[in-house]
Amino acid sequence: MADKKKAIVAIVGIAIVVALAASFSSYIGQVEQKTQSIETESQILSMNVPPVLGSEYASVTIIEMGDYQCEMCKRWYDDTRPKIIENFIDTGKVNLVFIDLPILGPDSHIAAEATYCANDQDKYWDYHATLYDYQGHMNSGWANSDRLKAFAFNLDMNMDEFEECLDSSKYEERIEFNAKKAKSGGANSTPTFIIVNSVGDQQKIIGAHPYSVFETALNALL
Repeated sequence: MADKKKAIVAIVGIAIVVALAASFSSYIGQVEQKTQSIETESQILSMNVPPVLGSEYASVTIIEMGDYQCEMCKRWYDDTRPKIIENFIDTGKVNLVFIDLPILGPDSHIAAEATYCANDQDKYWDYHATLYDYQGHMNSGWANSDRLKAFAFNLDMNMDEFEECLDSSKYEERIEFNAKKAKSGGANSTPTFIIVNSVGDQQKIIGAHPYSVFETALNALL
């Protein structure tokens, strides 16, 4: 299990590095500095690599950069994501990672932190789904501490552990790191997607486009 986890970290971490570095060329600088920069970023990302939805052996990774308060992110989640999961992720061809870009206010930030508290109990993607299923009006308090704890309770989590994690801002720095990586990768709005394959070919998609757009991009990279 430990070796399997290391493999996931290595594969996805490198995929994120390649995608973000390639999409923001000024971040790397001169060619002779590029390799060293990528290695350094890979080491950092290996400590902060997000949970993976799908097979670690998938040849294509979708890097979604989003905000839990973003209406367009929810539209993509509701309308496009299910078909991608059915046709590409569940079939083992593609996997998905989510990079937090909490740009819409305080509820965005604490909601993102809560997902990693849920991840401590192996419920990241369940919690991720809950946030979009119950998304409320922006910064209305729909994702305040009490509500986030209620979501955890409904997912049968250990509440002492979850509350301690959330109240301590355990993952505040991780969210800031994720936001920095998303912005350095050229994400100025949500949702932004970078789709990258195992050899570094990639496509960037900005916005909640329909399934057909992603289907074309994914097939081109497989």
